[in-house]
Amino acid sequence: MLFLVLKIVHVVGNVMWLGGGAAAAFTFVLLAREDPKTRLAAAQALRKIMLRLVSPGMSISLTAGLIMLLMFWGDLYAKAPWMHAKLTVGLIAAGFSGVLSGRLRRAAAGTEVTPGAIKLAGAVLVFSAIANVAFVFLRFGQH
Repeated sequence: MLFLVLKIVHVVGNVMWLGGGAAAAFTFVLLAREDPKTRLAAAQALRKIMLRLVSPGMSISLTAGLIMLLMFWGDLYAKAPWMHAKLTVGLIAAGFSGVLSGRLRRAAAGTEVTPGAIKLAGAVLVFSAIANVAFVFLRFGQH
């Protein structure tokens, strides 16, 4: 029962983190074309979303995932090559979440930010979500 609860918490955290981050990134990219006042207001609103939804989602996801990993070390991690790939993709997503957060922080402070890195971060978050779902369902290399 605890494992099921942790899985649910982990998935909800992933949706908040990866989905919220991708949505924030692509929203900023769309609004980056607007006038400076609108762009600043959008950046400030998206920064709040990052702080109130995306960052807590990442913390929730990583915490629940780590607890599952530690509880089921021998069954889940040590014998599952797909888990190594899943964790690697998750760490890459965490790094790009930091890039996204930093760029939105700068944009919210009024600094001119080109949308390229933000677009890339959003794409990485979407790819991470798709890849990790594929790893879980296909369980590559597991006997």
